[in-house]
Amino acid sequence: MSGFIFEERPYQVEAVAQVLSEFRNGRESVLLESPVGSGKTVMGLLIIKKLQEQAGGNLRVNWVASRRHILEQTQDLNDNFFHCNVNMVSVFASNPPKADLVVLDEAHHEATQSCLEMYENTGNTWTLGLSATPLRTDRMRLSFQTCVHCCAIQKLIHMGILSQYHSCKLPDWNVNLVAKVFCDTPERWGKTLVFFQTIHECRIFKHRLEECGIGCEVVTAQSNRDSQLDAFITGDVQVVANVSVLTEGFDLPELRSVFLRDASRLPTIQMAGRGLRRAMGKTHCNLVQSSNSPYPVERIALPAESFRYMKNKWLSCSGNTQIILETLEKSMQLLGKRKIHLPRYLSSGRHVKEVSLRELTQFPRSSLSRLFCITGES
Repeated sequence: MSGFIFEERPYQVEAVAQVLSEFRNGRESVLLESPVGSGKTVMGLLIIKKLQEQAGGNLRVNWVASRRHILEQTQDLNDNFFHCNVNMVSVFASNPPKADLVVLDEAHHEATQSCLEMYENTGNTWTLGLSATPLRTDRMRLSFQTCVHCCAIQKLIHMGILSQYHSCKLPDWNVNLVAKVFCDTPERWGKTLVFFQTIHECRIFKHRLEECGIGCEVVTAQSNRDSQLDAFITGDVQVVANVSVLTEGFDLPELRSVFLRDASRLPTIQMAGRGLRRAMGKTHCNLVQSSNSPYPVERIALPAESFRYMKNKWLSCSGNTQIILETLEKSMQLLGKRKIHLPRYLSSGRHVKEVSLRELTQFPRSSLSRLFCITGES
């Protein structure tokens, strides 16, 4: 846990209290929904610690996840800060330890046969689910009795807990264009994670980058993921390409850019979340999408800057707000000099024949910026 500083944040304290209240009120399964980077693992361990204290230490707990490195990170955090009595268990374990409480990490995987078998084998009474995206692309329903919602990504960015991001839009999503954009300015993108629809596209992308002398790894379900990610983390390669292996459970705060394939809400939130963690010296993360994506990252949170790729270069869409406001003010001044004739029914029978447009609509400077959503305005 090098460089990690533990501190309870107000929204974490509130969420933990709500979960504990649900259990006290007779709920047997509670889902805690909280964004990437909000500290779901911290909140889960805080809940375990308080429940074990209330039970005098007589509460058996299994922390269940589908990926080994998630269990290792949780074990490391627990050993260093919480010291709870917890078993780290793979969701695929054939003979898991008996438990009173099961904490299911990445709980949107709950509607699976492996989870159902795990519940049956552990014999748990209570279940706590943790997820940033408690929804499934197959529309299967999760079985939690209630959900406790934590804060949103936009709020975490505003609080400085998550990184700001720049939205970068490509005209379309194809491997050759993505490779060209990256190779033109590799220093702009830094340490980068790229998502494609197929492994074949990943390999084409890797070949294009290597032709330009840029190191790239393709991570698949069958590849040696640990050694590939080690090379990525240490900087031996600048880029990792994958389809969906790294959409969740992979946290590298130093990640500077994420290239997101066209996708629906759930995978888009998961892919974008990989890049939003803060790190020393990191001013922002680049989230690159095509303009055709069915779920733009702007629906997750507002970007600090926006760019579009046109005519082989990136153009800023943010513009100069001063120029925009001055242009709007001049336009309103010109409109204010125009006279318009009102029908009798609009003049309320007062026989008003004409009126200045400025008399009808007053637009102070502050209203203009709000009306046109000028960048930098809340």
